[in-house]
Amino acid sequence: MTTAPEAPATMRAAVLTAERSLVYRETAAPEPGPGELLVRVAATGICGSDLAAYRGTHPYKKAPAVLGHEFSGTVVRVGEEVTGFAPGDLVCSAAFSHCGSCAECEGEAPHLCSRKRNLSHLDWTGSFADLVVLHPNMAHRLPPGTHPLAGALVEPLSIGRHAMRLADVDGADRRVAVLGSGTIGLSCLVATRALGRATVACVDLGAAKGETARGLGADAYVDAGEGDPVAGVRDALGGPADVVVIASGYPGVTDHAIGAVRPGGVVVIVSYFDGPHPVDLNSLVGRELTVRGSALSTPRDFDEVIEHLATGSVDVLPMITHHFGLDDAASALRLMDRPDVPTGKIMIHVSTDPDEFTNGWNA
Repeated sequence: MTTAPEAPATMRAAVLTAERSLVYRETAAPEPGPGELLVRVAATGICGSDLAAYRGTHPYKKAPAVLGHEFSGTVVRVGEEVTGFAPGDLVCSAAFSHCGSCAECEGEAPHLCSRKRNLSHLDWTGSFADLVVLHPNMAHRLPPGTHPLAGALVEPLSIGRHAMRLADVDGADRRVAVLGSGTIGLSCLVATRALGRATVACVDLGAAKGETARGLGADAYVDAGEGDPVAGVRDALGGPADVVVIASGYPGVTDHAIGAVRPGGVVVIVSYFDGPHPVDLNSLVGRELTVRGSALSTPRDFDEVIEHLATGSVDVLPMITHHFGLDDAASALRLMDRPDVPTGKIMIHVSTDPDEFTNGWNA
């Protein structure tokens, strides 16, 4: 086992102890075994799945658990049998480790692996903590000097990248509507800008969401609180969309998507829903629409996002609207749980070293 300075026996963590109860405490630090990495977390974002676990509605992430999977950090220790990583490497990670031997993994679709293991599940500590253990097949090296907050955004950005590849916007002129301007919707926007020459209209509620979307390259923003979003999309794009991305699971979103897309167009669903959701199948058939589900992302998506960030062609930090320390993670989840407060990505700064955040604590 290759080591950096010795990791402590204990660490700080924000532990989900019950529904809507997150407790900051000292807990035992994990130890990497053979074939594993130990990573010191710098920054971690809060995902919608973390919020679902906090609310007690996630299908399998239940208290007690340490949540978090959108993060960046530094390798502290490398277990035996691990190659390609060394102490001091900057890394980010997928939310899961795939088995590597099933038909999906061998077919270059590890995100569809039915035997994958997930962070924050079955006692696997997530990134709302000082330290996290990873398998090498889920870890991705970041270029030296990568801002830790940008590194923590790679995982959600890779999900947007994967969705837009399925939408076939690579290098093509397309009219694209993104329904939902949260982190995943904005990640789809960023990916579309990187992949093709599309005209993009984002849809959400409120002026603050529009400001962020335009800042990240949206050609238009439709405030759904000010009128019919379908008519707004068609006006903004000069006609129906070629591609509509469902990046929010609000009631009626599929009706909006079907109404906004052209006959023969594509609807990509990247959002999850709280329960069964009605769909007008007659409209899908009669207008010959293609509907694609988009789940997670692949190593290729990670590699391309990391390469894109390394060029500096887009600043993704404006996706972040709120910052908290690990000791105040409970306040971060309470804020995200409030439907009356618009938020972008909420970021938890786990590292207490101000020099690690080159743009400052409130970057």
